[in-house]
Amino acid sequence: MGRRKSSAASGLAALLILCVTSLTLFTIYVKEGEQGPLHTIQFGAAEVLQPLRGVVATVASPIEDVRGRVEGVFEDDKKQEFEQQVRQNQGLTAEASRLRRENERLREMVNGQRATYEYGPLARVVAPVGGQFSERIRLDVGTTDGIEPEMPVVVGDNLLVGRTMRVTDHTSEVLLVTDPEFAAGVRIVPPDTVDPETGELTASETEDGIPFGEGLLGTSWEAYLGIELVNLGDRAEKGDYVITSGRAGEKELLYPPGLLVGKVESSTARDIDQFKKIVVTPAVRPDDLEEVRVIVDW
Repeated sequence: MGRRKSSAASGLAALLILCVTSLTLFTIYVKEGEQGPLHTIQFGAAEVLQPLRGVVATVASPIEDVRGRVEGVFEDDKKQEFEQQVRQNQGLTAEASRLRRENERLREMVNGQRATYEYGPLARVVAPVGGQFSERIRLDVGTTDGIEPEMPVVVGDNLLVGRTMRVTDHTSEVLLVTDPEFAAGVRIVPPDTVDPETGELTASETEDGIPFGEGLLGTSWEAYLGIELVNLGDRAEKGDYVITSGRAGEKELLYPPGLLVGKVESSTARDIDQFKKIVVTPAVRPDDLEEVRVIVDW
């Protein structure tokens, strides 16, 4: 018990001595000038500890670098996650746009059906057929869908695409209007003379009594078509519609009359020629075809 009291008294005395000593030194430090002994001791200690500070800074620098890299990694991860979300949103937007276009095409296909025509089911283009000098496609409909050879194929309301050729149970090969082997009887008419709903003409000649040109749609020149056997005196002007006439040589009604084939790009005639030379821009491009219909009866 006596030892504990002695230790406590000694500790209190030591604390009192330290406080008095500190107060005395602080008073001397304040009153002395910069050349005083306490200031000299302070400057000397600073010089001694300066290398130690450099060592501490050197040791701490890699730690700061590592921390910066770690923070950079987290920032990169957030950036990549954000970019991935942006790409996903862009993909969803593109898909929505594609579905909207497809719905518009399907709506156009349905609205374009004519009451006097009987159609096969909606057919999709599954593959191109042929080589460098042929323009053909394959559809995913066949005899089980009521499709037979020599049936007209259309897109939209009345755009002629071609005609069926080889037909199997579930596929059909189509000869496109842009193929050199394609032929059809056509008529050349001003745009305002065709009824877009029925494809029928409201007149058979111009106000001047000039008959509309008729001929045979035939050979293609790259992206263009040609019409042969149009009389020099018949109407055939740039911008006129080219529609099926329902005749092709001696074959009657190979195609329904009034299907749109294209527009006249140019029409030339010379006195030494017997017929006009007519170049036609097709109404549809083979590369744009996705869904079509086959007219099975009319």
